[in-house]
Amino acid sequence: MLGGIIPILFTPFDAAGQIDAVGLRRILRFELEGGAHGIGINGFASEAYKLSDNEREQTVGIVAAELADAVPLVIGIAPSSRSTAIEQARRYAQYRPAALMALPPATMDNGEQALVEHYVALGQASEAPIMLQQAPQIPQYRHTELSAESLAEIARRAPAVRYFKIEGPGSAAKMRELAPMLPVDARMFGGGGGITALSELENGAAGLIPGVGFNEIFLATWAKWAVGDKAGAADSIAGGQALVQAVSGGGHEMSLHLRKQLMLRHGAIACAHVRLPTVPFDTAGLPEFFAVVDALDLRVARQAQ
Repeated sequence: MLGGIIPILFTPFDAAGQIDAVGLRRILRFELEGGAHGIGINGFASEAYKLSDNEREQTVGIVAAELADAVPLVIGIAPSSRSTAIEQARRYAQYRPAALMALPPATMDNGEQALVEHYVALGQASEAPIMLQQAPQIPQYRHTELSAESLAEIARRAPAVRYFKIEGPGSAAKMRELAPMLPVDARMFGGGGGITALSELENGAAGLIPGVGFNEIFLATWAKWAVGDKAGAADSIAGGQALVQAVSGGGHEMSLHLRKQLMLRHGAIACAHVRLPTVPFDTAGLPEFFAVVDALDLRVARQAQ
């Protein structure tokens, strides 16, 4: 079963806007060397929504080959229909994912029960476990949020839907409501860049699925939480809260810019390009941002060897 801190890798691009495979491998190794309990690819933090189908599979192939089963692999999918979801699940099974992190079809609002039936069918068809992702903080997915009762129904009817990534406003409250309804072998995870990580742990999360760059904060928090040291966990997260807020408090696209700038300065990537369209980014604010980073004892603040 998945648990702990499972970073979603961002997709580095070269100056021409193409996928930088060398940089992607370096980011993966950076997170593994930091002690990540698993690795994710093709989530929002990967800019998967800006990649072609071929590019998404390219990134999975790079990561799976480099990872070589060292830790569990989570692969994100965002299918537009039930048939597409099942086809993607079958295609990605070759990479032996520990879970497929599946967003719901979002183009139309077909009602809650249609999404329940979608996930039940996907769970029944998939060889890999499914992680149902709720992301109402993303405008396209605002109308796809499911009630705790619907999430529990999916878990009962499709045991392969084993994980639930609950993020966005009210995530901790949703976890508190959902936890007693789930089967004993189902698990919930937080996201959202870790802004509400402690509250999510307090309400039943089995870990966190953040972005990359400064997961020492979350790994230290998790290590203390896992042994029952709740006060120590609170201290760990509080110590890094200024950086978590600086990166994740300005919206998703801004977090992409800042994480890439961090890894560029570290030396893991050669270009901090974020694919268009994106929010305006002014590098004039970087010295102030880096001062927040450098006040902490983080590996990303040191030059890569």
